[in-house]
Parts: sequence; structure tokens; C-alpha cells
Amino acid sequence: MKAPESVSLPGGAGYTLPVNWYPADSASGAVVLMAALGMGARFYQPLAKALQAAGLNVALLEQRGHGESPWRPSRSCDWGFREPLVNEIPVALDWVKSRSVGLPVYLMGHSLGGHYSAMASGVYGGQIDGIILAACGSPWLGGFTGATRRKLKFLCAMVPPASAILGYYPGDKLGFGGREARTLMQDWLALAKTNRYQANGFSDDLDCGIAQYSGPVLSLRMADDAFAPPASVEAVVEKFITATVSNVVLDEQMLGDRADHFRWARSPAATVQQIVHWHVKQQSGTE
Repeated sequence: MKAPESVSLPGGAGYTLPVNWYPADSASGAVVLMAALGMGARFYQPLAKALQAAGLNVALLEQRGHGESPWRPSRSCDWGFREPLVNEIPVALDWVKSRSVGLPVYLMGHSLGGHYSAMASGVYGGQIDGIILAACGSPWLGGFTGATRRKLKFLCAMVPPASAILGYYPGDKLGFGGREARTLMQDWLALAKTNRYQANGFSDDLDCGIAQYSGPVLSLRMADDAFAPPASVEAVVEKFITATVSNVVLDEQMLGDRADHFRWARSPAATVQQIVHWHVKQQSGTE
């Protein structure tokens, strides 16, 4: 198996996007992989390597503000959903396509990365051969009950004042996400309140765009995921009105590990098996 390569791509406004590239031997497709809120790319190395071993090229994007990203959020350094959507994803897609000529290219994201994938489907649908949503549920309050709903309501109340005082969102102190850009969390807050996407500074109706995306979508839900329970995942999936959606639930027995929001990415065999199965179906035209 080929060693991963470190690549830097232009991310707009002086930002450089770090990418880890995992080229497969005799690749049959390619995946652009994006992380969850508060997570650096390093966490997803086992998943990227497993996808590579299964015959898929993988471009693992570093999340802005985390890991090897050269920027950290502050009062003077800020961004929202718009920047990855407009400046990072299209550049990454073009780069991957140039190194995966003739192969299908999928956008895959975990949680927040899944939301970026969903939003991108409505903007760059013609350049994407499929969307993979992994443990991706809307933070919309209507999708939660009990203690998790109470925690989300608390976080929704804390985002505006904490961001105003500090100039960024202190997720590492509040137990949700990491140190995050204030505008990103304002965009997240709008989703939590309305279940509609907004990307501050981006004028297109993102939900309308998603509704018009007609390609294939694979949604992978973890059976015991408190951060993406069934109603929360459905709140995202139901946006794909014209797409062909495949829903898969992975439990502890299938994963060989806890079926929570994160462990599947560290023990990725069953998840990769489902992705490859779906990929083969897309290429054979049986789905």
C-alpha cells in the first residue's frame, strides 16, 4: 500500500488547506473526506487507510482551525460554513479529479463534515458522483429528547455571549466541539434552531440546492449515537428530496466496537465494507 502524501492547496484569502492523500493501488473511485466539529484529520487516519486498502483514493482534508491547519480562531481570525464550502471543497474536488481521472469521486463527511457534503451537493452536484454521510445528524432541537436536548439548548444559549466576549466559541471548555470560529458557530446555531442551512455571506438557498441534487447518497447511522439519533439523522436525509438515498444502521456487533459518534472511525472495517458495497452498486447500476 502506498504511503500517504502531504499536500497543500489554496483555501482562499491567504489560507492554505492541508490535505493528506492516500492513493490506492488500482483505484476504482475516490473519496474527499471531511472531519467532524472539533476534530483534526489525524483522527481519521485509520478510516482513510482502510478505504485506501479497499481500492479508493482518499483525500483527507484538515479541518480549518484544527490539527495541521495554519489558522486558529480568534477575534481577528474568523470564518463560517461559507469558507470551506466556497474556497476549500471545489479546490479539493478539482485536485482529486485530476489524480483520479475517469473515476467516480464521492464527498464524505463525519457530522459537520457531512453537513459540508450535503451543502456542497446542492452547489457542486454536477461535479460529485455521490455523497456519504457518516454519523451526520442535524443539531436541530426537534431531533432530540431528554438530556441531550437539554445540553443542546444550553449550548444554543451559550454560543452568542461566549463568542461575543472571547471572539471565538470555547467548545473545549463547554464540552462540545473545540475552539471554533464564532461565525461557524452562528451558522451551526441557525441549523440548530431551524433545521435549515445558512452560510453567512453565501446568498443561495442551500436547502433548495440539496433538494435538487439527484445523485446517490449513503447515510451511515450508528445505533447508539447520542449526537446523531434517528430523528436527527432523518432531519438531514429528508433534505435530499430527489436523490437516491441508501440508509444503513451500524450496531456494536457489526462494528466490533461501541456504535457511538466517534468509535466507528477508529474501528472502520464494517463502515468501509458498507461504503464499498454501495460504491460497487453505483458502478454496476444496480441501485
